[in-house]
Amino acid sequence: MCSATSRLAAEPLAGTAPLARAWLAIEQHGPFGHDALRQSHFPREIADQLLAAIADTAIRPALIRPVGRHADRHRHTTRRQVFLASSIPGREGLVSAAIEDARELLTIDFAALSRGDLATAWPRAVPHNRPLLLVCTHSKRDLCCAMYGRPLAAGLASNPNYAQAVWETSHLGGHRFAPTAVQLPHGWVHGRLDHSTAAAVLDGAMTSPETVPIGTARGRSALTGPAQAADLAVRGALHLVGIADTDVIEIDDQTFEVLTPGGRRTLVDVTLVDLDFPRLESCGGTPKIGRVFKTTIL
Repeated sequence: MCSATSRLAAEPLAGTAPLARAWLAIEQHGPFGHDALRQSHFPREIADQLLAAIADTAIRPALIRPVGRHADRHRHTTRRQVFLASSIPGREGLVSAAIEDARELLTIDFAALSRGDLATAWPRAVPHNRPLLLVCTHSKRDLCCAMYGRPLAAGLASNPNYAQAVWETSHLGGHRFAPTAVQLPHGWVHGRLDHSTAAAVLDGAMTSPETVPIGTARGRSALTGPAQAADLAVRGALHLVGIADTDVIEIDDQTFEVLTPGGRRTLVDVTLVDLDFPRLESCGGTPKIGRVFKTTIL
């Protein structure tokens, strides 16, 4: 199993979140194929148009479904819940709308969504004031996601406090860190979760001010991989858990400045190094020596 080899290789989580300034989460019942948007019961023509519209926007699409069994009995999803999330630091937000026709998605202003302007992006959507946790259960992308993600999602959803906040989702990337999930709207992606740590992610997002447990954090999706690693290095060194506690500025490809409360500025050097041991990138693959981020606080 790829998740087991990643743990054995002591592969760090930091800097592995996918890049996404915004998220488009679309309800679709039934199984997901390898390419979920194009290989499910979601209309293929609409999928092609959506993917063309969001190309190069740093908007990440996801198919989501209620937690539970997903036998292939769903030829048509008559009513879909759709969530738009901005994960840009300082412009975080989450809105939702229910649609009867998938073509309604083509009315979204994706340029506005990519800059965090949710009101302009889809005026019909209404604010969604509770955070979401989308747990990857996409078995056609990797077996680990199904084996570990489904029990996690089911356990969380059985808790009335989280029942409306937890959804299964298609591929998030990094299945070797399964179970993996993203918390919206903030875009914090987590890996190697269990019931208690996943609950901590939701609990932290429901507090005021919001917090993030960094022990399972892969990074904040609005940041690049090296910036995510720099952010987490400073958070770990200064024991910072507030989602708004850091602001990351790229000085150059290798150097980042992280601003923290009280006006403190910390420089971090980020380089790529080889893992000491090989691991599987996905189940059924060939073991490889991965490259990971090494951070040095200057």
